[in-house]
Amino acid sequence: MTFARECFDREGYFILHGALDPGCLTQVQRECEVLVEEVAARLVAEGRVRQTFAEAPFTTRLMRLFGDLPDQTPTTFREELHRAGLFGLFAHPALLAVAEQVLGPEIRLYPNYSVRPKLPGDPRTEVLWHQDAGYTPGEAQILRMLNVWTPLVPARVANGCMQFVPGSHRQGVVTHEKETHYLKINEAVVGPVEDQAVNIEVDPGDVVFFSNLLFHRGLPNKADHVRWSLDFRYQDATQPTLRPTQGHLLCSSAHPEQVVRDAQHWAQLKFQ
Repeated sequence: MTFARECFDREGYFILHGALDPGCLTQVQRECEVLVEEVAARLVAEGRVRQTFAEAPFTTRLMRLFGDLPDQTPTTFREELHRAGLFGLFAHPALLAVAEQVLGPEIRLYPNYSVRPKLPGDPRTEVLWHQDAGYTPGEAQILRMLNVWTPLVPARVANGCMQFVPGSHRQGVVTHEKETHYLKINEAVVGPVEDQAVNIEVDPGDVVFFSNLLFHRGLPNKADHVRWSLDFRYQDATQPTLRPTQGHLLCSSAHPEQVVRDAQHWAQLKFQ
């Protein structure tokens, strides 16, 4: 894991290929399928669609459900993620080992974790060049964070994979501008380094760790299926979150009584 820390410090990101075992992936996808099932049931109950498209595969069902309601498609699931099958991802030993290398032994799941379905042609999911720290520039200089991202389908250029500018995290927080859906880095800043961008093409089971200072963006999905992914953040738990929400302890010798014990405990908790 020393290599992970060295790569992270140098490039601003690190990819752990094959980190997640098939059992973990199956549980995570199943929970996401249940999320879609719940959305489908609600749409039918509200009279907005006539059928649930239960026979459609996971990768296209959400598209079919919202075929006539494209601007109403959910782009993020967050508060719904306290489900037993997701705990194995958030608390996966291989992921926490990387987090410990970067952050130390006291690890919090920061209160910003999401499942994101990226539908083809949805402009709301075309993420421009930005730093996550750009949304909270004052906090970025204080909080020690590690961003984590993993796909449930192969992430490729065609379906809107991420792009990174290696080493850009060393610039610190840069100037951002407000766009329709997101912030974007000022063109004068990102323009000179944009040709250094690399495509982050990864497969289910791969996990991407990156700095909240790294320049990154999400390409448009031009494929024929939904690009499902999950993202979350680990934080040095010796620090405050600087938010009203406090997240959840995953590793702690200082406060072991506050650590989330297991999947059942996770399912009893709330987004807080």
